[in-house]
Amino acid sequence: MKRSAMDLRQEQPPRYKIQVKMVKTVALDVRSTDTVDQIKSNISAIEGIDKSQQVLFFGGNQLENNNRLADYNIMTNSSVDLYVTDGMQISVSIPSVGKTIKLNLKKSQSVADVKSEIEQMVGIPLDEQILMYGCKQLEDNKLFSQCGLSNGHTLHVLVRPTDKLRISVNVDGERTMNLDVKSWYTVADVKLMIETFEGLPARSQILMRTQPGGAETLEDTETLQNQHIRNNDTLVLHQNIQFFVKTYEGKSLMLSMRTCDTTDKVMEKVEAKLLMKAGVYYLRYRGHVMCPGDTLQKHKVETNSTVDVRLRNSNECSIQACQNKTH
Repeated sequence: MKRSAMDLRQEQPPRYKIQVKMVKTVALDVRSTDTVDQIKSNISAIEGIDKSQQVLFFGGNQLENNNRLADYNIMTNSSVDLYVTDGMQISVSIPSVGKTIKLNLKKSQSVADVKSEIEQMVGIPLDEQILMYGCKQLEDNKLFSQCGLSNGHTLHVLVRPTDKLRISVNVDGERTMNLDVKSWYTVADVKLMIETFEGLPARSQILMRTQPGGAETLEDTETLQNQHIRNNDTLVLHQNIQFFVKTYEGKSLMLSMRTCDTTDKVMEKVEAKLLMKAGVYYLRYRGHVMCPGDTLQKHKVETNSTVDVRLRNSNECSIQACQNKTH
């Protein structure tokens, strides 16, 4: 059976009054189930103060928009304090990445401050951003109070990648070289520059970028911009080398490896290709034992040189030295 409108009205919580302290005190008719956001709407309707500029406090606690008055035990004739800020919420449209974000700002903030927030949220470097409002570019030193922006307005961000870059290249962990490049250079272009300065053949170079998830090899045909290389980034350069591995039985094997590859990885390839028993042999280069974990670069293994494979029991002293070193 349908209930009457009178019955429904009777189920509503009774209305009561609270006092909101501003420069003056305003009495509002509210219910215990009203949210703080609804109270702010009432204040906005009466006093013309935008909701984004209102901060309400009761008993020293700031009131959250989604909470109800009952959550704060605000009873009839309670006094709620209102502080008016210069805050506003704007939308920021970034067409190049297909995103629109919301920012809570103060009119006293500068355009440069907002660019910093956009960089933190979206990852677009501050110096690559152009902020537009009303078909005008906003200057970094301008305050938003001087730009005519107010709550609910939308800014547009144009992305202008910087053309000139200075990057560092760590060469095999031994030295670092600095290069002045353009964002539209390909990785192959950078390798040719390194060949010119360092004499390392471009075809043997492996350029990598270290990231939290591991090292990433850069593709020759991609531009620095497409690989997200930015100003002051550091790249790591390793080389591809071809060398011979010679067993104590006189067998020879040619391997192509990176200078950053370890002795363990070389040994794995040798054991797999020559069907040798694992853990029985070790490597020597120019009279020095190559301990597990050592890189080819550490022993300065060169192209067309020879690495020897020895039985472990033929040189226990050298093997023990490696074990002592690892411990």
